[in-house]
Amino acid sequence: MQQKAIIITVVVVVILVAGYFLLTGLQRPAPVSEITVPNVEVMPEEEVAGKETEIREIAVSGKEFSFSPSSITLTEGERVRVVFTNAGRASHDFTLEGLGVKTRVIGAGQTDTVEFTAPASGTYTFFCSVPGHRQAGMEGNIEVE
Repeated sequence: MQQKAIIITVVVVVILVAGYFLLTGLQRPAPVSEITVPNVEVMPEEEVAGKETEIREIAVSGKEFSFSPSSITLTEGERVRVVFTNAGRASHDFTLEGLGVKTRVIGAGQTDTVEFTAPASGTYTFFCSVPGHRQAGMEGNIEVE
């Protein structure tokens, strides 16, 4: 009886192993000669570095109830990073009106950063969106040329 169980176990293992090899053999990867690779242009490192978009970093601080600088000039399409520092005692933020650009409202001594692309030429207003701060004069202008 014990010999019969061993023989059945061996047969089952052989069937499982054979089945595994049959199934995996049907899913062989394509030979290298059958693989097609799309044309890819390889550029020298110097050209890749030249294609990176430069980001102009502008430090802006805000306090009760003003920004410094209060006027910024940008070029249309320019990539910009505004590093906003709260130099006051109350919470403040930097919001660029109509463009969906806004830092978090941050506490005294904290910094937050926002990046954007300068929009079409014109004058845009930035302000602190904390209730009452804009009305108290906490706003400035961005002139896009």
